[in-house]
Amino acid sequence: MTSKKSRKVEPDLNGTLEQRALARLIGNRRTGYDPFYKTNYEYSIPSPGRYHWQWFWDSCFHIIALARLDPKMAIAELETLLIPQREDGFIGHLTYWGRRGAAMSVIYGQSRMGEWRRRHSGMIQPPVIAHALEELWIQTGDSTLLARFLPKVRAFYKWLGRERDSDGSGLIGIVSPYEAGTDNNPSFDRALGVSNPGRARILWANRKLDWYNIFRGGNFDYRTAIKRNRFVVIDPFMNAVYADAWASIEKMHTALGEDQLAASAGKYAACTTDALNERCWDDQRGHYVYLHGAEQLPDTTLSVGAIFPLILSGTPKDRIASVMERFVTNPDHFWRPFPIPSVAASEESYDAESEAMIWRGPICMNLNWLLARGFKSHGYDDESKTISERSKEAAFKDFREFYSPETGRGMRGTLFGWATAAVAIDP
Repeated sequence: MTSKKSRKVEPDLNGTLEQRALARLIGNRRTGYDPFYKTNYEYSIPSPGRYHWQWFWDSCFHIIALARLDPKMAIAELETLLIPQREDGFIGHLTYWGRRGAAMSVIYGQSRMGEWRRRHSGMIQPPVIAHALEELWIQTGDSTLLARFLPKVRAFYKWLGRERDSDGSGLIGIVSPYEAGTDNNPSFDRALGVSNPGRARILWANRKLDWYNIFRGGNFDYRTAIKRNRFVVIDPFMNAVYADAWASIEKMHTALGEDQLAASAGKYAACTTDALNERCWDDQRGHYVYLHGAEQLPDTTLSVGAIFPLILSGTPKDRIASVMERFVTNPDHFWRPFPIPSVAASEESYDAESEAMIWRGPICMNLNWLLARGFKSHGYDDESKTISERSKEAAFKDFREFYSPETGRGMRGTLFGWATAAVAIDP
């Protein structure tokens, strides 16, 4: 393949967006030696003021940005992210590196019982590690990276299919809102047993769920969660990312000449895409829905997951066109001055300026990267260009965890690593 390797970027907090992004990720860099794994680590923390450890999908988007800015840093972050991977393929959503790691694992209370010394949580996050590896390969043109990392990356997705697809439908489930990465998404309110919650109430509900999943939920075991029916959700966002990742894995195996592995990856992608369009599509409402509980009851909240399967190549073209027209490009729903909000403006729960209740309106650069990429693949070039331009405009002011879809104002976490993904949102 042809490398997209660009000119060398020099870090500069007052320079171009690319220079500022590299300077930010360097400023957030953490290195050291971990006594449990007996190895060095190197990664960028999400935010010096708020998040001090290695989060799974944050690091994946750091890698996506660094693939263009400093591939050596991207490779080091990917290496570190894969160090705690279990033999069965599982990778936790959070790793507490360093000598205090085991203690922090106990204090945070999101790790599997008896695995505190491993320093990682018992939960997952949106499975974007295949996207990160693919972007690193595309930007460098280095196929040796695929031979080196793809087996471990594939093992993680095999774990997801084996452990989180309980009925063989192709759809994976989650046992906590934190696993979706969209923590306070109103699509989870009913499953959490809350209605119009404030910050304290929803934090308490999630904390209780963490403890439940450890002590009564079989250490975040999905089949136990289904049996107990405490919190089980099929999230169309998570599943769209999962299917899209298998499509990326198919491309990478093809590049290595691994035809059988490529074919099986393509089948996994198609299976999940078909299941999303069969089981999560609401024909009456004209968008995708979340499925709650062992009974898989639909939740019709118009949050960003309701449009996310549009990124998939196998989604029917007429369905894509309909959702794009009715919801995505409609200013009453998702097409705000700075698209794409995490919840439609038409929803009662929409709060464009919320910093306390996250994921209930504000935009996020990581979702915009996935959406713009998906829309462009279907020929929606103008929409992709608008998302790219508005995202870069907002990120140029400062790198923040979220941004207002109405004004582009940066919000919540400061000096935020994943906001640097704006450099990779191609027009």
